[in-house]
Amino acid sequence: MAPGVSEGSQALNPSSESARLSVSLPSGPPFHKSYDSGSFSLPSDFTNETTSGSHDGKEDKILVIPDLFSSIMAVEPVVNPNYFKVKSKGDAWIQWVMGKDRDWGQKNSRVDFCYMNSIWAPYADEDALRMGLDWQQWIFHLDDQFDEGHLKWDLAAAEDEIEAHMAIMTDTHRPLRMEDNRIRWIFQLCWVRLKNRCGPELQQRWRDMHRRYFDGLIDQVKQTSNGQTSAPSVHEYMDMRRRTIGVYPAITLAEYSHNVKVPSHVFEHPSIQDFMLNTADMILLQVIFSFSVKAQGVDHNLITIIQKQGGTAQDGLDKIGQMLNDCYKRWYETLANMPIWGEVIDREVLRFVDCCRNAALGNIHWSFKTGRYLEAEGVAVRETRALHIPAEALRGDCSDEMANLYKLEDEAVHVDPV
Repeated sequence: MAPGVSEGSQALNPSSESARLSVSLPSGPPFHKSYDSGSFSLPSDFTNETTSGSHDGKEDKILVIPDLFSSIMAVEPVVNPNYFKVKSKGDAWIQWVMGKDRDWGQKNSRVDFCYMNSIWAPYADEDALRMGLDWQQWIFHLDDQFDEGHLKWDLAAAEDEIEAHMAIMTDTHRPLRMEDNRIRWIFQLCWVRLKNRCGPELQQRWRDMHRRYFDGLIDQVKQTSNGQTSAPSVHEYMDMRRRTIGVYPAITLAEYSHNVKVPSHVFEHPSIQDFMLNTADMILLQVIFSFSVKAQGVDHNLITIIQKQGGTAQDGLDKIGQMLNDCYKRWYETLANMPIWGEVIDREVLRFVDCCRNAALGNIHWSFKTGRYLEAEGVAVRETRALHIPAEALRGDCSDEMANLYKLEDEAVHVDPV
């Protein structure tokens, strides 16, 4: 049990039938009952890639998305009861730290990282939840520099940035001031908090998991700076992206938040590593609509990769559904084949497994709640799994079609280099 949470305390999770039946995303956190994943129904004459209507010789399309809330994702998420308090303070703080105006602060607040973190760490105390929110703000702003900022193409600058971050996690590093570098300063605060609450084992794991993430970013910059334009295979895509989405340090963050104590020799076991890899894969496969029209130079995701291999958009969605089901099966197989270490260690291992599952659970619920997927249509699409594509969004070539088909409302707040 996490520090500060009593045996009888419960996280927020009330039902609201009116919210459940709403066809638009609520502005507040969706503490309502989720749609029943088993209630999926479509018209009797519906088939995959159905066409309907016609505009200037082009027809609308309806695609079927995978069931993103089945198997281990079918569980009702528990939201940390400290959500409201931590979100309010954390959102105001990051606006102050970054020196931004009210409009920036409102946009950043709508991204609502605190909601995702509240599912990642549902039983964390207020201080731990706040650390998680600050860490998410840090990784968002750092990642922005690699995706759309000055580090995207500049390998030398990217390597310098990574080494500067790694140096923060040493005993000899000179403490930074906020005005030195705001993004690094936030990371430094997170590191100090973790050191104050955790022992050497988790401190080293924190370093190692961030190193794994940083190495992925550097490999990404190498590909970009070398002018690699060909779409990767599905295997190559998954191998690269699972290292760059920050899942591995996020799981360690959840360990910190819930005071999970998995010994290092157990953590290194292949079964534990497979739970982490499986979590990364589930999150990657959940992000089936994350094709940003504003991401310059990025013209492929899993669906476009499959299209370039001769498949259709529906083929891509079907493939993702199969891969998700494989993840779920592999999850149970890993659990069944995991060694038995004894009561004390096994208890911590099961808590660690919950941290992994909650990372994927928080991502998918956060994505729909914030409008990251399909904006206000997300709730209806989740209920029916039917994705309507208007004819005017179809342009003939793969990249343009997908850029319209899988548009992502840009709630991200671009950060200038500090």
